[in-house]
Amino acid sequence: MKDKYKIYVFHPYSKIGGADLSISRLVNNLDKKKFDIDFIYLNKQSLYKYVNKRKINFIKIKSKRTFFSIFKIRKYLKKDSYKKYKKHIFISNQNFANIISFLILFKMNWIKHVLVERNHIDEFKYDYSIKKQIILLLMKYFYKKADAVIGISKKLSKDLSNHIKRKCITIYNPAFDTNLFRLSKEKISLKKKKNTILTVGRLENQKDIITILKAFKLLIKKINARLIIIGYGSQYNMLKNYIKKNKLQKNIIILTKISNPFPYYKIADTFVLSSKFEGFGNVLVEAAMFKISIISSKCNAGPREILFNGRYGQLFNIGDFIKLSEQMYISLRNKNLYNKNQFFNSLKRFNLRSNVSKYINLFKQI
Repeated sequence: MKDKYKIYVFHPYSKIGGADLSISRLVNNLDKKKFDIDFIYLNKQSLYKYVNKRKINFIKIKSKRTFFSIFKIRKYLKKDSYKKYKKHIFISNQNFANIISFLILFKMNWIKHVLVERNHIDEFKYDYSIKKQIILLLMKYFYKKADAVIGISKKLSKDLSNHIKRKCITIYNPAFDTNLFRLSKEKISLKKKKNTILTVGRLENQKDIITILKAFKLLIKKINARLIIIGYGSQYNMLKNYIKKNKLQKNIIILTKISNPFPYYKIADTFVLSSKFEGFGNVLVEAAMFKISIISSKCNAGPREILFNGRYGQLFNIGDFIKLSEQMYISLRNKNLYNKNQFFNSLKRFNLRSNVSKYINLFKQI
């Protein structure tokens, strides 16, 4: 056991999305002979669908709120204090869990503490709740006390560093995963159809799907097209009502119960991301792997890095549905607008091996 690392991954609210996919790819590519991994979560988790079950222990903490889980998690961690691992490393994900993790690890100096920030701090610009503003203040105080702070894109790391007044390490999400090609072979009922636009993401304010609907409404006045939306979330009814009110039902499909979106990339001509903020933007890498034309908002932080600031995809200002509609039309009429092969080759920045290696090197150094 002296030659092994003990890794605790704290992700209280696990859902199908970029964070869970990135965590699963890290776990699946860590050597079980060198790493013992616990995944600590509350109530429900989605990671089980993605990971090699032999490489991870799922630790369910029964608690309705993250704050109330603190003492239960501390009690669980203390059981490991006598075990002679090379290092004990606690990895928390996303700002609210990162703050709570400092309370969990209070005076547990035998555990190294790594924070992963998965959203740009623009998140707090679009949510003025008291809770969010308290978290923003606590980040400035607590984050500098961690053994390492990781940002999942360069712009995220730079802006977070300025906020917390300490250096942040950039490790991209290992989004370039060739397993996606295998998953894309699953049969689906929808068939390939000319002028199909796809978006994949949670149906929440952050993703700003309403901007896509407004743009699409203008688009179909010029060209017959289909829009496929894959996601779930609190804005589902609002989006459905907009579609019904504007008589777009024949042209728009919302799929809420899709755990494997990758076959849908194969039937799409254009992919759109309309987010108000992102940490990285896994879906853009996924779309590029299937060589789909891409349009993205200019949100902070990952999309412009992925697209080389517009070299490999069209960019529009957040919420500008008129510009987005024009870009949709251009994209559908000109499938060779960008060199998709060059873009595909550039995705090695996000491959599994190099980004998992960065995590392993970090574990050795802290």
